[in-house]
Amino acid sequence: MATDPQPAKKSYFFGKGYKDLWNTVKGAWQRNTESIDTYKDNIALSKGVDRRELFIFKWLLNSLAIIAVLICGSAITLVLSAINIAILLVFMTVIYIGFTVVWVTDRVYLLQKKIFTACHDCKRKSLIPTYICTNCGEKHTNLTPGVYGILKRTCHCGEILPTTFFNGRRELTAICHYCWLEGKITYLNDRETVPICIPIVGGRSVGKTAFITAFSKDFVESVAPGKSWEIEFYNEAKSNIYKEITRDYQTGSTRMTDRPQDVNKPSSISFSFFVKGDEFKPERLVHVYDIAGEVFTDNNENEVQKQYEYCQGIVFIIDPFSIPSVRHKCESDLTPEDIAGIGKADINGIVNSFLNKLREVTGLTDRKMLSVPLAVVINKADSAGLFNELGEAAVNNLMATNPEKYNNAMDVQDYLCRKFLIDNGMESFLNIINIKFKNNRFFVCSAIGHTRNKGTYQPKGVMEPMEWLFKNADSTMASNWKNTNFTKRPFALKSIEIQGYAREDKMQGD
Repeated sequence: MATDPQPAKKSYFFGKGYKDLWNTVKGAWQRNTESIDTYKDNIALSKGVDRRELFIFKWLLNSLAIIAVLICGSAITLVLSAINIAILLVFMTVIYIGFTVVWVTDRVYLLQKKIFTACHDCKRKSLIPTYICTNCGEKHTNLTPGVYGILKRTCHCGEILPTTFFNGRRELTAICHYCWLEGKITYLNDRETVPICIPIVGGRSVGKTAFITAFSKDFVESVAPGKSWEIEFYNEAKSNIYKEITRDYQTGSTRMTDRPQDVNKPSSISFSFFVKGDEFKPERLVHVYDIAGEVFTDNNENEVQKQYEYCQGIVFIIDPFSIPSVRHKCESDLTPEDIAGIGKADINGIVNSFLNKLREVTGLTDRKMLSVPLAVVINKADSAGLFNELGEAAVNNLMATNPEKYNNAMDVQDYLCRKFLIDNGMESFLNIINIKFKNNRFFVCSAIGHTRNKGTYQPKGVMEPMEWLFKNADSTMASNWKNTNFTKRPFALKSIEIQGYAREDKMQGD
């Protein structure tokens, strides 16, 4: 129950009520004292009378009056003061109990629903953003039930502002508190929704932007309508991003994510939209983060990537042709455009850079495993026939060999992806993923479906990793997005079994 100074008038029972109580009691005793002083003055004046009998009478009368005031007056004042204090304390106790109940209800609702605000600029998280007075523009940093009002508070300008989720606070204009303290205004449109934050990470030219393009277009125009969900873009800027996504999707373009030269601009950009439906109370707010590959690998971000601290899932994208053995084996089957688009960064170097960022942001140590789910996606599988090794046909073939063991298609795909990496000298990478992330899965996809700039996107395997992460992030999503069947723990997580399978294949080949 924070009590930071706010640009608002304190509630009567948290401010002026105490003063009025003190003044009432103080006034009663002061009047008692004034009565005694009056009788003392009368005694002093009676000394000037000529007749001794009259002086004695006045002295005796005023002395008795003083005694009466001291005894009876004090007793009556004490009783009346006690009654006054008791009545006011009863009212204050009721108010305090009510304030506490409303504050706890508001806070429990936010925590239980997993509501928080993630700034799309500085990436920092806050439970309650800074709200702006609709009349004077004054900034209220703690617009919650408290000493300035229980259900509503009065701004210094006289405007009445709601203080809880259930009476309209979410409709007010909000800004990021941290950006404001740094001299920048970042307007937020979160509306006290449940955020689902998914960073897409990887080196340069691995296909992160193409992955986001494919997911966003198909989710907004296929998945959501198919489930009667309504999509609303976060703001005009995000709506403009979607227009670019639509153009790229239609042409098969893969725009490179801009590396911002202005240090005041964020290095990572989010595509953000609301998902609304009868199932979602409150609605969900999806943030999908993209960052230029060279910025990611060189650790040259303009801001600390705080989204790793609170995100509910991460997509780590791999360009398989950046693995030397895969490129050597497949280069003759690649088009010049595909060769030109191969990621140059070493995968082990990228994952180490990624882990360093996580340590910086979350305090992750080598002895701790990050609990956030990680989807490792092998992209560009349409090239050089990689789908023949990792795609649907390969999955079905392996399932047919041992239906009892290989009885889930996504588990088999996970298994084949891990085996593919081990066969191509990426065992250390696989071990790092297994050690550092308790919950991880491997996927294969082609974000574009063909060579870039060769027509409309025909994505394959993009929605599955995002569906898995959404299900891990949100139980309501898990209950309503059921396009793919996932087990809780793929059997391929047992790295010894994977290694044994790979060695057995090698021995048979020899």
